[in-house]
Amino acid sequence: MLITNLRALVALVPLVASLPSMPSFINKLKSLSSRDDQCPYPTHYKITSLQVWTPKNGNTHPIVVDFQYADELTKIATSCHYNGTQPNAGPEGFTPRYACEDPTVQFMWITETSSLSMIELACPHTPDSGMEALDQITPRLSCVDTSNTTPFGEGSQCFSLDFAILGNFTALDPIEPPGGN
Repeated sequence: MLITNLRALVALVPLVASLPSMPSFINKLKSLSSRDDQCPYPTHYKITSLQVWTPKNGNTHPIVVDFQYADELTKIATSCHYNGTQPNAGPEGFTPRYACEDPTVQFMWITETSSLSMIELACPHTPDSGMEALDQITPRLSCVDTSNTTPFGEGSQCFSLDFAILGNFTALDPIEPPGGN
């Protein structure tokens, strides 16, 4: 039994070694960015003032998400907000995503895992770019219940326990066109 398990672990070594590491991903982005000094590819970002309100069962008010987003390298600073009225900014058939005030930045809140997926378009003003940087974080949250007397009704109001959440993009993918075209 021990030898079988050891063989299985040894068989996984080439697979694990072939996975991209964070430093190699960052180096790849730096290499791409160095080719075009006018358009650096996003590598790091910061989120502040994260607040998420989710309804309790029976409350039909949509989830509310608010935060500030900043990327020093690409010089983007924007507010991000979702309250059920924003249109899906992503491709049809995928998890809905929502644009921040600067539509170069988009996000998805995944309620089941209390995680936030961040998307920043890479070199959006370059016609042949067609790339987006992606990352997913699970912020540390402190939550309190809200009652029927609050503006959104019964639910849970959560705040980030961290003043600033520092993120590193972990993927650079081709942009899927909205509507799946």
